[in-house]
Amino acid sequence: MILTDKQIDHYKRHIIIPEVGEEGQRKLLDSTAILYCESVESLRPSAYYLAALGMGRIFCYLENKSKSESLFDEVVDLNNDTSIEFLSKDNTADYRIVLGSINFVKKIADELLNEKFIQTIVSVNSQWKGTLQTFDNHILFKNFINSLNTSNDISNSSTVFLANALSATLCSIEAAKHCLNIGTSQKYMLVYDLFEMKFTTIEDSNNLSEILKELNSTKINQNLAKAKVLVMGAGGLGAPAAYGLAIAGVGTLGLLDLDVVEMSNLNRQVLHSFSRIGMSKAKSAEYLLKKINPIINIKTHIRELTQDNAEEIFSDYDLIIAAVDNIPTRYLINDVCIKLRKAFVEAGVLRLDGTATTIIPHEGHCYRCLYPNIDTSIFTNKDNGVLGPVPGVMGFIEAAEAIKVLTEIGTTLKNKILLFNALDMDFNIIEIQRNPECLTCGDN
Repeated sequence: MILTDKQIDHYKRHIIIPEVGEEGQRKLLDSTAILYCESVESLRPSAYYLAALGMGRIFCYLENKSKSESLFDEVVDLNNDTSIEFLSKDNTADYRIVLGSINFVKKIADELLNEKFIQTIVSVNSQWKGTLQTFDNHILFKNFINSLNTSNDISNSSTVFLANALSATLCSIEAAKHCLNIGTSQKYMLVYDLFEMKFTTIEDSNNLSEILKELNSTKINQNLAKAKVLVMGAGGLGAPAAYGLAIAGVGTLGLLDLDVVEMSNLNRQVLHSFSRIGMSKAKSAEYLLKKINPIINIKTHIRELTQDNAEEIFSDYDLIIAAVDNIPTRYLINDVCIKLRKAFVEAGVLRLDGTATTIIPHEGHCYRCLYPNIDTSIFTNKDNGVLGPVPGVMGFIEAAEAIKVLTEIGTTLKNKILLFNALDMDFNIIEIQRNPECLTCGDN
C-alpha cells in the first residue's frame, strides 16, 4: 500500500513521529479491530479515536444498537479511510477491545472465550475508575474472566462518564502499539481513579468490583448544571476536554478558537470531520457537541486571545481549560487567571508524552512557577508529531480536573504535575511547590 499525497497530509502528525513513519501509518490503515461496547454512548470515544488513528476496519458488537447508524456516519466523516460496521460471525481481526462495565463484560464472557483468541485489550470501568490490561494468550485471558465472574455486579455501572472516555483513549493507544509493534503492552492491570487522581499497576485482579466501587454522582451533576467553563482551543486537547464536559453535564461551555478545520487536524481532533474542513473549529465542535448533549449551552468565541480581551472573556466563566499549543498563550492564560483568581487546568502533549496540572490562584503554584522562562519553540506540536489518542488522554484528564474543582470534590492536581508516557503506559505524579520568586504569583 502506498500512501497518497492526501493521506500524507492527513496523517502527517503521525508520520513525523519516528516510531510511526509512513510504514507505520500503512500498518494502521491495513489493520482491523473488533470493538465490544454496551451502547453507542460507550462506543463513541473508542470509535472516534480508532478512526482518527487511521484504523482501516472496525467491527462492532453493541448490546444496545440504538442510534448506531448516526454514529457510524460520524466515524466515516471523521475519517473516510475507516470502515465501521456490526460484527458478524465471519469477521476476522488483528485484535479486539472489550470496553464497558463489569456487568457488561460478565454478560459476554462466554462468547469472548468461545471465539478464536486474538490479542485482547480489556478496560472495565465505572464512572471515575477504570482498568486497562492487554492479553497475549488465551490462558491468561481465561483466568481473568474466571476471576471477573467471582466479582459482584455494580449498580448503575453502565452510566457513561469520564472513565469510559479515558479508557477509550488508553485502549486506542494499546491498539496502535500492537499494530506498530512499539512500546510495551500492559500485561499487568493498570488501575486508575480519576476522582483521587491515582494510577497503580496490580498483578491480582480479584475483587474488581471493590476496586471500581465509588460514590454516587447526583450532587455532581446538579452542581455542574450551573457551571460555566471556557475551553481555550478546540483542537487535540480541547476536543476531548469539551467532550468530557459535555457528557458530564456542564451547563455552559465556551469554546475559543480562531482557526478553521484542516485535514491534518483529523488524526487527533475528534470533534471535527472531512465534511467540516474549512469551518471554524469552534463552530465545528459546537455542531457535534450539540448532537452529543442537545441541552448544553455553548458559546463560541472565534477570535484570538490577547492582552486586551482576555480579562473580558474570562470574566464570564467559572473555570478555564488551557488546551493550546503555544507557550505565549499559556503565559497569558496563567497571568490573567492569577489576576482574576480563576482556577484553570493546563495540559500539553508532544509525540507520545503528555503533562497536566491544575492551578488554583494563590493556593499553590502557577504555570510560570513550572516554566519561568522558556523558549517559545519548545512544547508545541505545530512542527512536531503527536499520536492521536495521546491528547485525548490529557484532554479527558483536564475535564475530570475541571469537574472536581467546580464541585469541590475529590483530589486534584493542585501543586502537582502529571507526566504521561504512552509507550510504557506510565503515569507519574510529582509534587511541586509555588516559587516565592515567581514574577506572577511570588511573594513580591
